[in-house]
Amino acid sequence: MFHDLRDRVTRTRRALAWVLLMLLVALGAFILPRQSGNPVFQIIGNAVFWSLAALLVVRTATFLLLDPLLRQRKTATPGFARDLIVVVLYCTAVALILAKVVHVDLKALLGTGAIAAAVVGLSLQETLGNLFAGISMHLDPAFRVGDWLEITGNLRGGPGRETLIAQVESMTWRTVQLRTENGDTDIIPNRLMAQAVVTNLYAPAGLHRRTARVIVEPHQDLHLAVAKLTRALSGIPHYPEHKPEVVVHSFDMGGAVFELRWWALGYRHGRSGNFLAMRLACTVLPREGFPLLGPHGATTLHPRHREMSDAFLKHLLEQLHLPTLWVADLKGKILLRQVAPDEGIIREGDPGNSLFAVLEGSVRVVRVQEQSLPYTGLAWETIATLGAGQWFGEASLLTGSPRMATVVAEMASELVEIPKAAFEQSIKREPQVLEGLVDLMEARARSTEGQVPEQRAARREQWLAQIRSWFDI
Repeated sequence: MFHDLRDRVTRTRRALAWVLLMLLVALGAFILPRQSGNPVFQIIGNAVFWSLAALLVVRTATFLLLDPLLRQRKTATPGFARDLIVVVLYCTAVALILAKVVHVDLKALLGTGAIAAAVVGLSLQETLGNLFAGISMHLDPAFRVGDWLEITGNLRGGPGRETLIAQVESMTWRTVQLRTENGDTDIIPNRLMAQAVVTNLYAPAGLHRRTARVIVEPHQDLHLAVAKLTRALSGIPHYPEHKPEVVVHSFDMGGAVFELRWWALGYRHGRSGNFLAMRLACTVLPREGFPLLGPHGATTLHPRHREMSDAFLKHLLEQLHLPTLWVADLKGKILLRQVAPDEGIIREGDPGNSLFAVLEGSVRVVRVQEQSLPYTGLAWETIATLGAGQWFGEASLLTGSPRMATVVAEMASELVEIPKAAFEQSIKREPQVLEGLVDLMEARARSTEGQVPEQRAARREQWLAQIRSWFDI
């Protein structure tokens, strides 16, 4: 029996109904006063007729001129500007109709209405405050729809200040509508927005530094903890010239406060970086023997080490296609490393003189790229994926050059790290192994470059010369 008329009546029928209504009212206002000799009816009819004409003119001007022009404006509140201009046009039309049709003296009307205007102004103080705050924010746009804001102030009328982080959804003459991280919709009056401290997390449209802190138990090798965590944080997507870093910030709760710093492109990217940074800090530091401190004391350590017996070393060398005679030279010099998902292993541009091989799991060779979906930020583009038995980092080991790429763990993996000191004696005794490593460098260079055979041959000779000089062969 009951139906939703909005579903049953089409937009065309509604528009036709409005046009028909206006025509009937205009016809009545034009004909009825002329059928009556009463001047009051004539004034009322003319006022209605010209009001409808003014409404038609304002609507037509808005549709054909105002909306297309404001749509191209990069202002913070194009909808608010439109409403403000439309109100001015209607007020002008009302003033003209009162003066020309109704014959009202506008100066006398404004003079006698001053007291009434003051009373109305006091009663509408809250509304007028929102209105003029909205005008101010429009004239000096500090944010626009789609920006993420950090708002600090007395937002709910309580005794203290609070901080709200949300995305701007819409802006009107009275309020700013925000969407919080939890998906809730908050509507903040313009007056409160104007009184709050607002940080636009999307302006300027560049990088913003983000920080997080953890407390580590004092240790004589804190510099090693800083180095290990700094390397792990390279798993956060970043530009090569804006690398994550770790500093000892202060002393608190009986421990050293580590401040983790990285650069984010947009608020959502900063949040994801914060989650990753804290996960890596809580994973890497206890794993490497550095307890974290909290209100209830130090964390329990769970170091993971595998016994490096001669049999294990021999199996390892066979898996890595190296001579098994190197067991005696490498014992006590090579390192087994556990890495967590998304943990940085090596970072482009850093100095390095060690070689890595994957025992279990997989790692990714990556480079940074900007993204806009699902949010604005930085992401890793995978150049290559390396699995068990594959090498990386050989260029820095063999030539002493800085790291040429960033490598990040794709999953929980186990790696072998062989420093230059472990390789040096074995390489001098069996230099033919160098040929295989140079072949690996050449294969990777060919996959990214399109050089002719003569250039590749010259480059290979240059690499061999660098290697012989670096290892003093």
